[in-house]
Amino acid sequence: MNKKIDYNEAFWKIRSQHYNELEWANHRLYLDEFISAGKFRKSDVVLDVGTGTGIVAHGLSPLVGEVIGLDKSQDMLEHSNWHGNMYFIKRNIFDPIFDDGVFDKITCRQVFHHILRNRQKAMDICYRMLKRGGMMVFSEGVPPTKRVKKDYIEIFRLKEKRATFYEEDLVNLMKTSGFKNVKVKVVYLRKMSVRNWLANSGLPGTVQEKIYLIHKNAGDYFKKDYNMVEEDNDCLIDMKMAILTGIK
Repeated sequence: MNKKIDYNEAFWKIRSQHYNELEWANHRLYLDEFISAGKFRKSDVVLDVGTGTGIVAHGLSPLVGEVIGLDKSQDMLEHSNWHGNMYFIKRNIFDPIFDDGVFDKITCRQVFHHILRNRQKAMDICYRMLKRGGMMVFSEGVPPTKRVKKDYIEIFRLKEKRATFYEEDLVNLMKTSGFKNVKVKVVYLRKMSVRNWLANSGLPGTVQEKIYLIHKNAGDYFKKDYNMVEEDNDCLIDMKMAILTGIK
């Protein structure tokens, strides 16, 4: 009998190879705003959920006492470069690995759109693992306006299975789990290269070109809302990121 293929695992194996070359993932403004939102202290013990290649964990390391990166993909973790006060664990957020009230802060950047089932339970688990008075810092990309949602969904449908959120959806996720004083900050990443995003996505070339042409041939409303500029066989767009904080 042939061994069953874990297509989810295969997806992350491919993605891991060029993830650190993604322009948005390393964008200085985005990372700085995300970290600044957490008001981190040297005494903090932090869990970075869906740490991937550890970009957020590395940014947090000099500011906190300890940061633990959690990710279900061993391939992503192999690109994380452990050192100092950083530790990485191969686990799913749903695995019962940590007790209640362990962490001062929990961070989670660009992860929840990959959680297609039991998303509220995942947020509940984050809430449970925080100490009383602890903070979660949570971020997702969102469509720039509601009128481009259909296009946004179509583009990402070709790329991967994922959820699409507006800011209010993210607020509701946090509040339903019990988070208080939920705040949202929107950050725009200006002139992001669609070609860079696609080239480092792990997608077949035919799919990359199909997604590129959706951008290039989009209607005026789409180009206006994304502030899109065509330049040197590329489309440059403004990506909208929502950064949320909430207190337990």
